[in-house]
Amino acid sequence: MCADCGGGAVGGDGYCEECGFRQPSGREHVEAELGGFAAAVSDLGLRRGRNEDAFALAALPAGACAVVCDGVATAPGSEEASRLAADAAAAVLAGRVSLGMDARDATREAAARAGEVVTRLAEDPESAPACTFVSAVVDGPDVTVGWIGDSRAYWLSAGGPYDSAPRLLTRDDSWAAEMVERGEMGAADAWADRRAHLLTAWLGADAGAVEPRLASFRPAAPGVVLLCSDGLWNHLPEAADLAAVALDGADGPGGAYGAGWPLDVARRLLRAALDAGGHDNVTVAVLPCPPPEPNREPGR
Repeated sequence: MCADCGGGAVGGDGYCEECGFRQPSGREHVEAELGGFAAAVSDLGLRRGRNEDAFALAALPAGACAVVCDGVATAPGSEEASRLAADAAAAVLAGRVSLGMDARDATREAAARAGEVVTRLAEDPESAPACTFVSAVVDGPDVTVGWIGDSRAYWLSAGGPYDSAPRLLTRDDSWAAEMVERGEMGAADAWADRRAHLLTAWLGADAGAVEPRLASFRPAAPGVVLLCSDGLWNHLPEAADLAAVALDGADGPGGAYGAGWPLDVARRLLRAALDAGGHDNVTVAVLPCPPPEPNREPGR
């Protein structure tokens, strides 16, 4: 039954066959948290008809892991692709790291599993679902991120030495980033080009064999790892600006972690994207590092 007109049958594409209304999917706005260890929000945004972003969180013995995937809007079925990829990757990360596997190796296996899941959704290579991938593992004092596509990971902190200053941890797999890296165009010209956001790597049957890029570090001071889709970073691309929003008045890094503190941070970042225009889906995952002490309840 249609949620709008109350009478029409709903087709397999999610639209009412009588009035044409697209039915709510339950993913228009989603929130989740793991106490003080991690939190995430995903929102439809202000101009899109469906939310093709997804996230997944999982607890680890000494921290947490998170995955954010952004469905490629031009590829059919990408809403399901992003959700299944995020869930599959988080399960692999949690399982492997909990058994003692190195976080970098676990990230490679998680990305491979996510790619397999998305590839299986394709009915033919011409209409293959696709999504991006970014993950983070906060295992005690150590951070490992992996990515395929243009969803990003940032380190956000109040400042300090280079290894703890706010910065972008990933490099987009996109046309603009490739042009800048090759030295063929300046950053301003590359990002102003209509081809700027074309992906050069993604998950999907038409992507070929892809390996995640990886980055690992141990922060010199407390902060948070931020994972996000381009619905956030298109509006706030600079790490310092994101840190100013995320940590404004916060008593997290270096202070007392409240159980709801990471979710407050994620909500502030979402609100900043919406206030800036919110033209795309927005997904934000936040993982404090170092995490709360594992032998006590977060917030105490």
